[in-house]
Amino acid sequence: MHSAQEQALAPDGGSAEGPWSEDVLGPGFQARRLRVTGRGVHDRATLVRHLPGQDPGCEQDPDRGPTDAEARQRPAGTVIYVHGWSDYFANPELARTVSAAGFRFYAVDLHGYGRALDDDVLARPDVPGYAESMREYREDLQQAVRAIAEDGAPAEPGRIVWIGHSTGGLLLSLAALLAQEPPAGLALATPWIASHAHDLTGRALVAVLRRVPRRWHGRPLPLRLTSSYYRSLSADHEGEWELDPRWRPQTSFPLTVGFLLAAHQGHLRLRQLHRDGSRVQAPVLLQTARASLFLPWWTPLATRRDTVLDVRQVRRGIGVLSRTPRVISYDGGLHDIHRSAPQVRERAFADLSGWLREIAQRLPGG
Repeated sequence: MHSAQEQALAPDGGSAEGPWSEDVLGPGFQARRLRVTGRGVHDRATLVRHLPGQDPGCEQDPDRGPTDAEARQRPAGTVIYVHGWSDYFANPELARTVSAAGFRFYAVDLHGYGRALDDDVLARPDVPGYAESMREYREDLQQAVRAIAEDGAPAEPGRIVWIGHSTGGLLLSLAALLAQEPPAGLALATPWIASHAHDLTGRALVAVLRRVPRRWHGRPLPLRLTSSYYRSLSADHEGEWELDPRWRPQTSFPLTVGFLLAAHQGHLRLRQLHRDGSRVQAPVLLQTARASLFLPWWTPLATRRDTVLDVRQVRRGIGVLSRTPRVISYDGGLHDIHRSAPQVRERAFADLSGWLREIAQRLPGG
């Protein structure tokens, strides 16, 4: 039996905040602030929507534009994207791919991330991306679904496909397992659904973290991730993507004991739900790079590898969610498979689009 606090995919009675306004991604994208409880100064999430009819990129690339006027007016369903840790939504190509498959596209920047991190917020001592439980983001998801319903898009649980990347994949995996009504589908781009906490080194690290007094859980540790992943993404380095360094730092947000333990508890909860017989009652798609690479220094090979998670571990771990997942790996892929090199992400987008169209055929009116 799952607690009411854990059942996370249906909207409650809250309200969104603020009107839609033009987004940093430019024409065809708009954003709206969502008021949430959050933590400290981080009390706002952001919902981004794609309007393909106003997006010049759809005209330049008709394969990524809306399929036809009817698909725009009567979408098969809604896709909601959730980013990873130390990240935010910054992929217009993903939005266009989803819209072309006949779905409305939205993305959530969770509280403490992305578009909510203006200079005033960043000047405060509250650590961005900090959480002590994955349950803290339940309200963000609920408010997003409520705002989507207000926007006139399909918002019933069975008409929503969730896409989660990295930590966003962990959050959505837990939500999908615990939801009273299953989603239409769950697509995971290298989700952080497994950790090293079960090997010898990992168990030792967790044991040390658990001994840290709670009052220190939110203090930054003298640790960051390497800059290899950022260099592989950023147009200022070896990548293609225009990134705001406030929202996607060159290394990462400060690591904290509280966040590391929250992720560990999320992994333990996944394993417990698996032992209890829970599975996601919807199609599950897993997309990862073929191989990982972990080095403390830069190498050009980092532009063709996952430098954040062990993809073999991720692929082994997908069984905790589904007995019949569709698992696809890509040579030359990055940690975010949808922001890999053009030839890699084209294949990933084609696979995602085909999977979404299969789901659309099973939905009412499909």
